[in-house]
Amino acid sequence: MSKVVSFTSDKWGGTVTFYDPLTMEQEAAWEYAIAAFQAAREKGGGLSAQNLALLPGIIVCVEAWNLKGFPERITLENFPTRPKDERAKLIAWLVTNITELYMESVDVPNG
Repeated sequence: MSKVVSFTSDKWGGTVTFYDPLTMEQEAAWEYAIAAFQAAREKGGGLSAQNLALLPGIIVCVEAWNLKGFPERITLENFPTRPKDERAKLIAWLVTNITELYMESVDVPNG
């Protein structure tokens, strides 16, 4: 299955399709990305360092990018970076959505 979510933005509006549920490999990639994000913050890394730390975990959790102006296949090298504030908004939105999917694997229904 997949989960399609709309992203509202003048720059990159559209939809992102997330894998749902996440596989164990995707969950592990997300955990590593969160750890890398925390390490970047602890080392004094700014917004770009923090975003870069999260991207590998984000990319493996996304099945399809249907955002205006985005390449068809996203990699660390071609992920759009400008403007920085729009990138931060998009990455924060992606983090929220992936965290929700990740937490669904942790939460026990009717538990």
